[in-house]
Amino acid sequence: MPYLTGFTATFRLATVPYHNNRKEGIMPKLPHCVATEPIPGLELVRRGKVRDTYALPGHPDKMLVVAMDRLSIFDFVLPAFVRQKGEILTAMNIYWRKMLGDQFAHDLVAYGEKVDEYLPPELRGKGLRKQASVVRRLKMCSCEAIVRGYLTGSGLKAYNKTRSVCGQRLPSGLMDGDRLPFPIFAPSTKAKEGHDEHIVADSVAEMYSAQLERNSLQLFWVAQMFAQCKKIILADTKFEWGLDPQTYKLVLADEVLTPDSSRFWDLAAWEKMQKSSMRSSPPSYDKQFVREWGKTLGIDKRDPCKPEDVEYVHGLAVPDDVIQRTTQIYRYIFWRLTGMKLERFQCRVMDLTVELPLVKIHVVAGSESDYPQMEAGLRTLAAMRDNGEIECHRDTISCHRNPDELAYYAHSLPDDVVVVAGAGMAAALPGVLKALLVKEGKSQIPVIGVAFAGETEEDNQAARLSIERLPGQPVLLAPDGKAYFGPLGFENACLAALFHEFLPAPPPKNKPALFDLPIP
Repeated sequence: MPYLTGFTATFRLATVPYHNNRKEGIMPKLPHCVATEPIPGLELVRRGKVRDTYALPGHPDKMLVVAMDRLSIFDFVLPAFVRQKGEILTAMNIYWRKMLGDQFAHDLVAYGEKVDEYLPPELRGKGLRKQASVVRRLKMCSCEAIVRGYLTGSGLKAYNKTRSVCGQRLPSGLMDGDRLPFPIFAPSTKAKEGHDEHIVADSVAEMYSAQLERNSLQLFWVAQMFAQCKKIILADTKFEWGLDPQTYKLVLADEVLTPDSSRFWDLAAWEKMQKSSMRSSPPSYDKQFVREWGKTLGIDKRDPCKPEDVEYVHGLAVPDDVIQRTTQIYRYIFWRLTGMKLERFQCRVMDLTVELPLVKIHVVAGSESDYPQMEAGLRTLAAMRDNGEIECHRDTISCHRNPDELAYYAHSLPDDVVVVAGAGMAAALPGVLKALLVKEGKSQIPVIGVAFAGETEEDNQAARLSIERLPGQPVLLAPDGKAYFGPLGFENACLAALFHEFLPAPPPKNKPALFDLPIP
């Protein structure tokens, strides 16, 4: 794709509204528990909902952006930190800018260890490298450049009212989660206070020419095609553009294609929902999970300009499981898109010295007769254990012959392990173990299912289906959507336990047991 040069229509700039990397505007209201102290020795230019921006002494054309662990929904900042969120957002921004190369001019100047080159000596090596980046100071465009490839969220609400989104007419009969005939440019305002509002796309062209819309649509197409290769749908996203103060060319700025600014869906889940009689959008790998929790408390109906509503939201207690699930979702989509866990990315791409977390793997099989199919995988695990990369345990428990022992095993498992569970024939062990973990309140523990080969093809089919067809898919499958199978499958499952991120299915809703029912 050719380099996009932006525009140079200087005669129009007098009427183009902008602000200097969002220096103008009112800083958001933060709950006391997340209002951290500014970095000493640096001038805080702006405190955003998630990012803090600082001036850099001696570098008037550059700024330091620090992504915090704060979480915002519906223009409110919640009273809770999400562990590693700032690190993930920073790494994701770096990833996309490096992946795009020189296709789009962007604002990134330095990241990782090179951030220290722009800091005063007393701040170098002080823990900013994982969450901070140095960017060019720009004159930011006054709109948020939203691109939608699928109909959902606020776009769906606008469509249901007028059959159009931001002045763009759409076909009738579209439903939540439907793919649009073509991606549309659906910009919104940048409200200093309160909620952003949709604006007609043509009004943006009047301010910035058609280049801003064209750049946004082209960038969306590039990202959408890339995500599709990872079996991820980029449903919609928000870009922000700035103007280089010397050349007045468009420069990509702020966050790019992060789970804070984008909506990501699993391709297979979307295809399944499209075939369902109850059509809707699939679960999102972004902060939509937190939005749904917020809707149950009416946060979406509150006004961030009203002090009483701000006080209400700031007084809420965000449940631990919501925070934990959000970290899982953010880590998971980062791995799906980049192919690396966060810590490996920080080491390999950001050139940081980061200690890789010790992965604890528990292997459990239904019978010792399964050992020959496990031998190669166990040798792989042993080598990793000897290198200090993992902690590993192996057990044999039959779910049919040792039900009490299996229940105790589930009760005793630590919360921070990955389980590789394999069995042959009916292969009930993985599913039964997962059910017991849910009963113990440990639904977050991933269970990777392996079907061991039997004597006949019927045995093999039964083993696979007893893992693949469990309601709600609680047992984790291979990337192709099938159960790991046989010796090679077991070895691949062990490697997945080390290198993959997992997003265990939410615990199933209770289904009452019924007794003494009438017999017709």
